[in-house]
Amino acid sequence: MKILLYVAIFSLLITASVSAQDVSGKWYGKISQGPGGYSQLYDLELDLNQNANITGESYSYITNILDARVGLSGSISGNHIELQESKELIRQERLPFSWVLCIKKFILTYRKEGDIEYLQGDWSGVSKEDGDACVPGKIILSRTKPELQKFFDKGGFNNPIPPDSPIPIFTSNFNNTVITKVSEIIVNHPVLQIRIYDYMKVDNDTVSVYLNRSSLTKNAGISKHAVKIDFNLDTRIDLNEILLFAENLGKIPPNTSMMEIIDGKHIYKLKIESDKQKTAAIYLRYRPIIQR
Repeated sequence: MKILLYVAIFSLLITASVSAQDVSGKWYGKISQGPGGYSQLYDLELDLNQNANITGESYSYITNILDARVGLSGSISGNHIELQESKELIRQERLPFSWVLCIKKFILTYRKEGDIEYLQGDWSGVSKEDGDACVPGKIILSRTKPELQKFFDKGGFNNPIPPDSPIPIFTSNFNNTVITKVSEIIVNHPVLQIRIYDYMKVDNDTVSVYLNRSSLTKNAGISKHAVKIDFNLDTRIDLNEILLFAENLGKIPPNTSMMEIIDGKHIYKLKIESDKQKTAAIYLRYRPIIQR
């Protein structure tokens, strides 16, 4: 009986030891932050040491804006990981005068895609100064920066287009207007951002934006402060269509705006005109960068 008991205990210890992943080492990632936060996206690196528990350091940064190194500790159970930064272990802190450092908690899941390891989940936190809650967000990390880039090439934090969605059909008319082609652009990333702001004088122009005839935003007021829209291309089709539909003509017809299309490090700038007879169209041709 004792021998059987020892064997059972030994088996449990082996199971426990192999069930948890070894996350020691350097991880490279990004954290997002919801509306109201200081920035939509930050770089994040974790340097972890796993024994019975986890200790290490986080490094959050935005080039030329933010640098923060904070000691952390945590635990791992199977693929579930919890990490908590410590206010007492702030080792580096450089940020704009109006910003306050957030002491973060990470709730992560370890997963693999082929040979690529990811830590993915959510984060929350409190202000270092007064303990108020920070605007939370999402987190993704991988062992190398090229592996991290593959996550964003596949859609990143945004939801990819379901593979069973119907293929869009483009006609020459839209909402009783004629489609007018402004430009066709080759882009290298499946996740892009549009920024729209008024051209020259602000005159209360209002537009709606459509991707492949589905709404991205409705009745957006155009001003000197850019309207920002993140979206996923439909990579099943050769050309994706962006429409700017004029909801009004503003005080000075036609409805005019400047559009920037953010494709990785590339920014494409276009002057857009729409009115009650024509809707401006921009076509995006997706050509991914092949890593060699």
